[in-house]
Amino acid sequence: MSLIDAFLLDFVTTDFDQDSRVAESILQQFQANGGWSNDKDNFLLDTPVTSAGWYFAKLFLSAHFVRRIYELNTDQIIKSKGKKFEEKFVAWLNTEFKSKKCGAQIKIAVEMR
Repeated sequence: MSLIDAFLLDFVTTDFDQDSRVAESILQQFQANGGWSNDKDNFLLDTPVTSAGWYFAKLFLSAHFVRRIYELNTDQIIKSKGKKFEEKFVAWLNTEFKSKKCGAQIKIAVEMR
């Protein structure tokens, strides 16, 4: 597994208030499982921009946070769709979000490619 410095993801939803709460709750649970307690440097969900009823925001995940999530969920992430690690991780994270009723879609931001 080769990691980059950080993950920058596009977070797109029609219900930002609800989906951001669910996403942040999931990420906070990952922090707790990884042995961190509310470390503000692990992830950040930016203020959204709205257009035609959609909310567009950036989700930042630090490399050490992604590494720890990977260590705790290696088998599931490896089995996810995609060729590159980043694609597999984002596919897995999307599945995690959906399983907890988060309606947001996440994808690798253009700035990261």
